[in-house]
Amino acid sequence: MKNLYQTVMGDAAGAPYFPQMLLRDALIPELLGDDKGAIGYWAGKSLARKFPLGNPKDAATFFDQAGFGTLTLIKQSAQMTRWQLSGTPVALRKKLSDDAEFTLEAGFLAEMMAQQLGVAAEAEQVETSRKLRSQAVTFDVYTDPADVVPDYDAPTPLQVIPTTTPAPSENND
Repeated sequence: MKNLYQTVMGDAAGAPYFPQMLLRDALIPELLGDDKGAIGYWAGKSLARKFPLGNPKDAATFFDQAGFGTLTLIKQSAQMTRWQLSGTPVALRKKLSDDAEFTLEAGFLAEMMAQQLGVAAEAEQVETSRKLRSQAVTFDVYTDPADVVPDYDAPTPLQVIPTTTPAPSENND
C-alpha cells in the first residue's frame, strides 16, 4: 500500500476522507487480517439493516453522505442489479492500493436489495471497464425471486435528508 497520508492529503479533494480512510484502510485491516473481506461484507449488511433505504435515489444520497462515493444504478433485471460506485473516495482508495476492497459497500447493497424485494440477495464486485477502472468499482447484486425470505416484514425506510448546498452569500457592500 502506498503512503496513505501522502496519497490522501496530497489530493486537493482528499482531506475530508482522511479520517475514514485512516480507520478503514490502515487500522481495520491490521485488526482483522485475512478476514477483513468477509467481515467487511457482513458489516455492510449489518449497516444496511440499521439504515434501511427505500429506493435507488435514497441509496445514492446515503452513499454520498456516508463518504462511500457516488452510487449509480446502471441496469436492473428480475435477477440482477448493477451498480457503479465512483468519486473521490473510490479513486483515492484505488490509488492507495490496487486491491482495495469494497466489500462493505457490496454487503450494504446486497442487504438493501434483500430488504426492498423480500428475497435473498448477494453482491459481488465485478470487472469495471478499463476506462473507469482507476476511479470506479462495479457491483452486481443477484436476487432470486423464488428464494423469498420467510415471514418477511419490510423495514420502514430511513427518511433520507438531502444534502443542501448553501446558496452563495450576497455581498451588499
